[in-house]
Amino acid sequence: MKKVNKNIWSLALSALLLCGCSGSSTTQNSVIEFGDTDYYSTIEDRVSFNYNDERNIDEHFEGGMDDSKWYALEGAWHNTDSTAPHNGMKHRNLYYTETPSGSTYLAIKGKGYYYTGDDFEYNKPEGGCIISKDHLGPGRYEIEMAALPREGAVSAMWTYCTTTGNEATSQNEIDIELGGTTNGTQFENLWSTTWTKQSVKDTDTIDVTDYLYTNDGQIHKYTFDWYTNYQGTGEKRVDWFIDGIFMDSITGNAVPEYDTPLWIGVWFPPLWAGNPSFVEDYMVVKSVTYTAFENRQWYDECKAGAGYNKVDPSSLDFQTIPWETVRDVEKLGNSHLDNLEQAPRDGSYYGWAEESASKGEVSLVDGESDKAIKLTASDNTSESIHGEYLKQTISNAFDGYKYHLTGSAKLEDSASSGNIEIRFLNKSGSSISNSKIDIPIESYEEYQKIDIQLSVPTGAKSLTIGLTAEEGSVIYDEMSLIFEAGVPNISI
Repeated sequence: MKKVNKNIWSLALSALLLCGCSGSSTTQNSVIEFGDTDYYSTIEDRVSFNYNDERNIDEHFEGGMDDSKWYALEGAWHNTDSTAPHNGMKHRNLYYTETPSGSTYLAIKGKGYYYTGDDFEYNKPEGGCIISKDHLGPGRYEIEMAALPREGAVSAMWTYCTTTGNEATSQNEIDIELGGTTNGTQFENLWSTTWTKQSVKDTDTIDVTDYLYTNDGQIHKYTFDWYTNYQGTGEKRVDWFIDGIFMDSITGNAVPEYDTPLWIGVWFPPLWAGNPSFVEDYMVVKSVTYTAFENRQWYDECKAGAGYNKVDPSSLDFQTIPWETVRDVEKLGNSHLDNLEQAPRDGSYYGWAEESASKGEVSLVDGESDKAIKLTASDNTSESIHGEYLKQTISNAFDGYKYHLTGSAKLEDSASSGNIEIRFLNKSGSSISNSKIDIPIESYEEYQKIDIQLSVPTGAKSLTIGLTAEEGSVIYDEMSLIFEAGVPNISI
């Protein structure tokens, strides 16, 4: 599988540069390749940890976040695109959740543009963020997390501080971003980036599909090691890892040399991460750690603080939500099929879009508990296509992912016909698998219960659920799609 050129790094160093180094590194005069599993664990052959640094972080969220280490942050940035407004980061999207084993995790809700809760301004996605109180220097930064698995939201751990207040002249930043690529491969890649100012940056898009898809629902450990004096050479360098496996390195002038706060959260960039066409979902954080490197790693102080509203986590009294709420998130927008309002961003019925071939009508009728959607085909049967079709697509549904589809449907009369269509599409949008669940004519007076398991076939990248009325009218109600399992490791 093709990797970016920077996935192989030669660490052969001249004898002149090495002569002043204390200790001997097992990586000297060797090549570190993408996928190396030893380089991560041999870090103390390259650098010493300062285990006594008072800024070190070892956060596992038991008993709540440590007020001495964290702020909950509220603010917004990159919010000037009128076609893709967002609400930034809000305290109200920070929660705790308790796993079946009794562990406490941080859950950060991301609200897509189908979210319609009372506390929300329609059409403006929003996320949540925490930030370290201390400015942190060179060291090992790690987060154990499951990324928010939907397109349009970026789950990230990053350092950031500007010494001038103007990113054109100072933007000290190191990023781990998941879901943030611009080429339609949001969860097939790791986005690793360093900046020192707006015009001095280095960004790599690392294909990680040899090991995982990063929206697989599993907790993975994401790491970057930041050096300003790599092995005594004076080289500035950042190494990235997933689950202890080497992924990427960046060296040179784009690597920061100022200490910065550590930021963790979900945010919604304007368009370049895709469309947040979902209701809500979660980034789940099991732990965050920072361990400082010893003081031969030099750095300057960035005294500026983050210019946003920051409060102690304990003052917010975070709600603890059930693990099932975080794990069993509804993937369909307007899943109850009780809303025919059109979403401002895409004109869909908050997730259900009319297919271009539709020739009929969509209306609301009484359903099993509230309202339901009725599709009615055109009565012009002389046309080869005269039905009414709605569809909803879940992007980034990869090989081996499993979903549980449920719902209800019935025909208006014995002359009606329709079906639920399930399509799996490849990267180019072409169908590679197409199946139909017919609504039976002989029992048209009763709702038919749909309850099936879906397994994503090889080569797929998205899943489309279609609702049709081929003849007459068909009523659909209470559709649900729950993600059940990903593939945390597809080749090892």
